[in-house]
Amino acid sequence: MEVGQIFDGKYKILGIIGRGGMGTVYLGQNIKLGTLWAIKEIRKKDASRIDAMIETNILKKLNHPALPRIFDVIEERDYVYVIVDYIEGVSLDKELERVGKFPEETVVRWMREICHVLNYLHSFKPNPIIYRDMKPSNIILARDGSIKLIDFGIAREYKPGADSDTIYIGTRGYAAPEQYGAGQTGVVSDIYSLGVTAFSLLTGKSPNEPPFEIKPLRYYDKNISRELESIIVKCTRPDPSERYQSVDELLSDLDKLVFGISDAVLENNEGNKAFREMSGGSISTFKRVVLAVWGNNEFACEMAYMAARMSGLKVLLINLDYISYRAGIYLNLQDRFEKAFRQTSGMFGLNALLQDMEKGKLNSKDFQAACLRRNDLKNLHLLLANVSPDDYETLSGLDVSRLIEYAYGMYDVTILMLNKSVRELSTISGLRMADYIIVPIRASLDSMMECEAYVKLVQSRYGISADKIKLVA
Repeated sequence: MEVGQIFDGKYKILGIIGRGGMGTVYLGQNIKLGTLWAIKEIRKKDASRIDAMIETNILKKLNHPALPRIFDVIEERDYVYVIVDYIEGVSLDKELERVGKFPEETVVRWMREICHVLNYLHSFKPNPIIYRDMKPSNIILARDGSIKLIDFGIAREYKPGADSDTIYIGTRGYAAPEQYGAGQTGVVSDIYSLGVTAFSLLTGKSPNEPPFEIKPLRYYDKNISRELESIIVKCTRPDPSERYQSVDELLSDLDKLVFGISDAVLENNEGNKAFREMSGGSISTFKRVVLAVWGNNEFACEMAYMAARMSGLKVLLINLDYISYRAGIYLNLQDRFEKAFRQTSGMFGLNALLQDMEKGKLNSKDFQAACLRRNDLKNLHLLLANVSPDDYETLSGLDVSRLIEYAYGMYDVTILMLNKSVRELSTISGLRMADYIIVPIRASLDSMMECEAYVKLVQSRYGISADKIKLVA
């Protein structure tokens, strides 16, 4: 592909993000929405030793804020193109070139974040996911300071009982010895690669340059703590049985290093164990997600408020229930919305964005300007509508899929307020675009039966899967 080319009729190629053994990654912009995406081009004949769809098949199962989300797959005769989230930021290998090396506190913080991601992957059911390609170039430092893990081209599902991997692959120096024929890769293989990655970030030395070995950290810098040096040594033992046997073991030592906590306190703290078990160390184990709350606006508002308050993620609540004004009332923003609506002569909030969408003029600046935010929660954004009886028929007949796709590109969590009218195209497109549909109901037989009828109706008439519909009593 070439810069300036329009790919698949909707993505303008802006440039090359990177190249690797599995293909080229391009930066693409949706020409209608203006949203940015990473487009990974895989030549089928170059992927003969690896299933060209392996990254797709793994990513579509995963749901974590530190991992990219797959959006589309386009297959041609010679190539497979995978469209995933574009993560704005800088890879740690580029940042390492700029700064030379990173301070201990920074690297330990990153290690703990990566441990939470690995814990999620290694705990995946039915088979753990082994990443196998941990290295600075596959770790992105996002603009908000968080760490993101990219490139699942050589990841695999761990299958107990196998003696060795079908293929041996990885980045020499960072890959564990067993990735080159000494045995099956597993949890301890990712721990080895994380240890080598941390070594490089702390020392500025690559394992692929003289002296071609992982010397103790204090050989290079006496200011590094002995405790961290011991952790890295244990991570990078050539014998897998001598390494940390789980990410939890490694995370426990990192916690002790950061907080000065004793083994006894960590072991006996029930809250700590429950939190780890529940969330893999993070309060939000999802990544970008669209949730539709069907038929209960108060529940949608409560969920949006708590998601923003507890996770720190950017949350957007869109009121697509055009006959309800309760979102603004529940969240104490109705007066501000009505004032802004009057001042802009009706061109504010969802009303303005829907008109922009119909004209093909939707952009991120106008999107953000149309949102209200509570003073106490800067990460909670609301899109409200002002609908008169004359407007209702027009608005309810709009397909809002493009609007939701745009919101998905800008916010971590998008929550849609939908009513139960299956005659509204807005409701149907909202149900189709949602990752999960949440239906709060009364805990009664009548409510259950009514809900079951709705689910059957949208499933048979509109092809909306019942698998993603979750009931909350």
